[in-house]
Amino acid sequence: MASTEAYVYTRQEFAVITQDAKDGKPDARKYIIIDNKVYDVTEFVEDHPGGADVLLTHVGKDASDVFHAMHPESAYETLANCYTGDIEPAPSQLQNSDFATEMRELRDKLESQGYFNSNQLFYLYKVVSTLAICATAFVMLYLWGKTSTLAVVGAGFLVGLFWQQCGWLAHDFGHHQCFKDRSLNDIAVVFLGDFCQGFSLSWWKNKHNTHHASTNVSGHDPDIDTAPVLLWDEVASANYYGSLQGDDAFSRFMAENVLPYQTRYFFFVLAFARFSWAIQSVLYMLNEGALNKSKKLCFFERACLLAHWSIFTAATIFWIGSIKNMFLFFLMSQTTTGYLLALVFALNHNGMPVITQEKAETMEFYEIQVITGRDVALGPLGDWFMGGLNYQIEHHVFPSMPRHNLKKVRPMVKSICNKYNIHYHDTSFIKGTIEVLETLDIVQKLSLRLSKKSF
Repeated sequence: MASTEAYVYTRQEFAVITQDAKDGKPDARKYIIIDNKVYDVTEFVEDHPGGADVLLTHVGKDASDVFHAMHPESAYETLANCYTGDIEPAPSQLQNSDFATEMRELRDKLESQGYFNSNQLFYLYKVVSTLAICATAFVMLYLWGKTSTLAVVGAGFLVGLFWQQCGWLAHDFGHHQCFKDRSLNDIAVVFLGDFCQGFSLSWWKNKHNTHHASTNVSGHDPDIDTAPVLLWDEVASANYYGSLQGDDAFSRFMAENVLPYQTRYFFFVLAFARFSWAIQSVLYMLNEGALNKSKKLCFFERACLLAHWSIFTAATIFWIGSIKNMFLFFLMSQTTTGYLLALVFALNHNGMPVITQEKAETMEFYEIQVITGRDVALGPLGDWFMGGLNYQIEHHVFPSMPRHNLKKVRPMVKSICNKYNIHYHDTSFIKGTIEVLETLDIVQKLSLRLSKKSF
């Protein structure tokens, strides 16, 4: 009779079988640990609904807390198909910290108390009020677009504000904060993101989920991989200058003449953030290998992106009376969104500690989320403007928690952090922005020294 006992991997054996994958060898088997069980996700990587990159950053690691933070109970059924055995208990010095244990207990407690249940009237209000901003802008264009430059500028600003608020809503639905049925959340994201805002759901998921799983981890988090436009830490600067090729004229130009002065153009770059993300979304959707495996969702995304740009272009051409005002409307709407989105994004994590991949492997998931995040103290208007992302630490610790509950759990999270001496950083909008600029200044001074050595 065949034995039904699970195979038990030693820690050393697990390290050996995962080394090739961690070294980036394309044909290597890919294993992860979740709840002391080993899973072979090699065949599942490309089918992962949250994107391939987020899985690849956790190959050879214990991904238990990341998994629980970003997946529903139903994901266990899919996970079971990849099960290959158990892992031996970790040595005492590698056991989960008391801080992580208490954070898990808090999560379980909050789930039982309903903090992860959304107020759907709140989200109905948010969707309707956000769409009303767009409707107001279009009415202004229709009535006065051919006769009033002021109306065109005003409409452009409102469209930019509409896109920003759509971004926060798409973010909420993308984290499955509203509906228990994940397909309904995906439909909402495609409508709000692809159709209303011009951003691809598939592009966003692959990028943003990886950011959540490896927040501010150098080489893994795509949100801090902004070279050669901006550099956020000394390691990134050293790596960038160290990798320069002598015949790469563009990189040489950026390294010598641009990056050493990044604080001077930081706010100028923010203006074009929305347009850059929109272009990346379109390119992502044109790349067959990068698309979500659901054919229906792919078609839906492409149709919505096409409709978005068709309607935006038609409104610009038919409701605005001059080429000058058409250009003004385009510039106003794009740059307004760029600033309103990027100012918030910069405050979330930029200027906070950047962690090397080696260091990240010795740290708990919850500790990384707390020390790399920045909370911003604001009133109700600020909460609305930042879409709840001013509670960035709470959002990263509990990404599927509806935004209207983040403020309520903030004192609980902060209390546990203080208890275990985990740095919890909260500040004002102005001070946070200054911190971002100070970080850019430190790195640009290093870049200036490196550019003189390199050239």
